[in-house]
Amino acid sequence: MTSEVDKLIRLLIIDEGLHKAEQITSSLRASGMHARAEFAEDADDMRGILESKVLDLVLFSMDLPDFELKQAIQLINECGRHVVLIAITRQPTAELIVKSIHEGAQDVISNENLDHLILVIKREFYSLDQWRSSRRLDLQLQESEKRCQSLLANSKDAVAYVHEGMHIYANQAYMELFGNADFDELEGTPIIDMIDSSQQNEIKTFLREFSQNETNQSRLELKLVHTSGEKLDATLEFAPASYDGEPCTQILIRSAGDTAELEEKINYLHQHDQITSLYNHQYLVEELKKALALAGSGAHKYATIYIAIDNFQSIRDSVGISGCDILIGNIAKILKALASKNQIVARFGAHSYSILSAFKDKAVIEKQAAQIPSLIARHVSQVGDQSISATCTVSVIYIDQNSPTNINEILARVEKTCTEAQQAGGNQMVVYVPKAGEMTPDEEDNEISEQIRDALANNRIEGLYQPIVSIKAQGGERYISSQTVTTSEGDKLFKADYAAAATRTKVSKMLDRWAILHAIKKVSETSKKSRKVQCFIPLCVDSIIDPSLTGWIAENITKSKIIASLLIFMVDEGDAVSQLKATKDFFKRLKEIKCQFAIDGFGTGLNPFQLVKHIKADYVRVSAAYMENLAQSPENQESIREIANQAAEMGILSITPGVEDAAILSVLWTLNVDFVYGDFLQAPEKALQYDFSSM
Repeated sequence: MTSEVDKLIRLLIIDEGLHKAEQITSSLRASGMHARAEFAEDADDMRGILESKVLDLVLFSMDLPDFELKQAIQLINECGRHVVLIAITRQPTAELIVKSIHEGAQDVISNENLDHLILVIKREFYSLDQWRSSRRLDLQLQESEKRCQSLLANSKDAVAYVHEGMHIYANQAYMELFGNADFDELEGTPIIDMIDSSQQNEIKTFLREFSQNETNQSRLELKLVHTSGEKLDATLEFAPASYDGEPCTQILIRSAGDTAELEEKINYLHQHDQITSLYNHQYLVEELKKALALAGSGAHKYATIYIAIDNFQSIRDSVGISGCDILIGNIAKILKALASKNQIVARFGAHSYSILSAFKDKAVIEKQAAQIPSLIARHVSQVGDQSISATCTVSVIYIDQNSPTNINEILARVEKTCTEAQQAGGNQMVVYVPKAGEMTPDEEDNEISEQIRDALANNRIEGLYQPIVSIKAQGGERYISSQTVTTSEGDKLFKADYAAAATRTKVSKMLDRWAILHAIKKVSETSKKSRKVQCFIPLCVDSIIDPSLTGWIAENITKSKIIASLLIFMVDEGDAVSQLKATKDFFKRLKEIKCQFAIDGFGTGLNPFQLVKHIKADYVRVSAAYMENLAQSPENQESIREIANQAAEMGILSITPGVEDAAILSVLWTLNVDFVYGDFLQAPEKALQYDFSSM
């Protein structure tokens, strides 16, 4: 149940005053993005920030009287980093836009249209992220190529690369096999010249077909010709490859002492299911990943036909496990006979199969899938003296450029479609129809809202608690609360699934009250066992602006007879800034009833500690955006250290989330934070049973 950490955008806003910068950062937060903003008014400010800070985007006001776009672009070029500049101005004419982009701006936006600006920021940040990812992959590829070169040079197997039939590389073992002293003698020599004349036409035809993907064959038994004229029998293995960035063909001739036959058998067992002799689940998933990559690039479209045996448990109860194995094997033979040679047929699960196929016409796939239920229903398997038959349900899903990039999501969709068809009677074929886009955003929000209301009414909400652990040996037990909502169909919704929709439909306030009551109950139960457990409760913006909430909290604290300071209410930094007056009033009323207060998602505002001057919180929880790639990000580490140090100076305790592994925890030990939490320490659980002495 690991939550995905949003990426942090580091902005430099260059304008005449802070007002516009605050508007932009507030709008970014409202759109669900995390931004850490710096502010500059002139070239000297900009130069200093570029030299000392790592930035992603620069928002440059073209309406400054003494600072021109050319100067800003020049400063970015001089800093030696890949930073994107977006220009903003009061009147972005067509001529000005063209001129500015020509000078180096990525775009020019009206400073009166914040919605347009936010969209452009998202677009440019995505492009920047992809550029950085590409750079990392290029470096990784270079390192991989270096390692490959080293492995090739020291390999006992003879390896060569040929391009258009000519040698462009050969390792020492390959040259020794043919009697060449060095590669200069071999470079540019056609591979055909090194094959016996009786087989030269064969190798020529093969190489042409192999380069054009017109053959599935990858091995040839050939007679090689040594420089002395001696002929050698060898098996040549061919594979597509690249060398110095150019496409070519790899030739591998294994050493005499190899175990190729044994390796082939092991490879077969690794890829195939023993009962059915079909490909196994692992092999199918790997092929699906390749298909998904090709579909994403637009090279091909694929279909997955999923087949599940109906009422399998009753069949198993009737004929036993060994009888089921006979049935499973017989159905596998039916599917294998139905499939074409280019389709991959695999055993997917204990009583399910899958056929993966590239396609051009959906009608062909659906016609094939529609045959399967009747073919299986007509078949009778003989188990000892007992005859058994079965039916099956088939679902089809298409994989194209619009498909999810997560293979597990695709498999979950096709399995769910099949299960729903089985529940409707089975023995049929159905095609998965994507649900994305079927409902408007408002309809989707309303559906989630109704699921939450129904879960509240029928007691299908569970409280979860994750320990917050001190790394400065401070005593006490602390937990942060969250909830899961179980729908009437039995699906679990976690906070990430419903939070945004709940806020938009105003049901988040109802969830907050449920969470408060549940937390009070937990604190009360532990207090009776002489434990003082502090509970952190995140609140939505509607709860903050509700003037009756603190009175209701006070009533329930009195009823339960708990210590009020054991409840810490958390308000998101963005909500606190946008509803500053309401948050100050809420904070004041909380303090009157002796509860504590925390600012959540802290540190991404233009000047986050300005907020603390208005609201002296007891805790700040550092924004999860700073946890991305923390162990390898000195910038994020320094940001967390600055927040923790400044909070400590003001007598405020700091908390960091997202501790997913030991590397992150070891880094946080050095950053002066007070508390940490994350799945590495313990995932959220219903019980409050963490051993705080373990730290």
